[in-house]
Amino acid sequence: MRISQDSTSDLPGLALSSSSFPYTFGDIGLQTANIAPGNSSLVRVSLYAYARLTMAISANPSIIPNVTFTIFRNQTPIFSTTYQKPESQSQSEITYEMAGLSAVDFPPQADVLAGQIRYIISVSTNYGVTLGARSFTGTAVAGNG
Repeated sequence: MRISQDSTSDLPGLALSSSSFPYTFGDIGLQTANIAPGNSSLVRVSLYAYARLTMAISANPSIIPNVTFTIFRNQTPIFSTTYQKPESQSQSEITYEMAGLSAVDFPPQADVLAGQIRYIISVSTNYGVTLGARSFTGTAVAGNG
């Protein structure tokens, strides 16, 4: 298991905007060096992340703030999801949300046999969002069952 904890507190937050580059808040290397070659095609990876979000007031009611989380395996995107500020909430109010996600990966044998697989999670937004506490974890297992 590997853990990447970018912030343990909501304050001070990290402000993001639509002009921000995707922000990486998790970077882990899962060790696969001791996996027997016969099990290298049987590796499964579980990845988990959470981030506290403060979603800004929208100056334009037609713009609904959202946040896109993307997970990469060795620089290749393997998972992406977008969390949107609920439309039922007023766009003229700040909202606070906790975004949690889980993803799985079945890495290719070549990546497993390389001895380490790097996973990164990044976040981007279409409007003003502030990240609070956030972390990224992952585990890898091999074999049948």
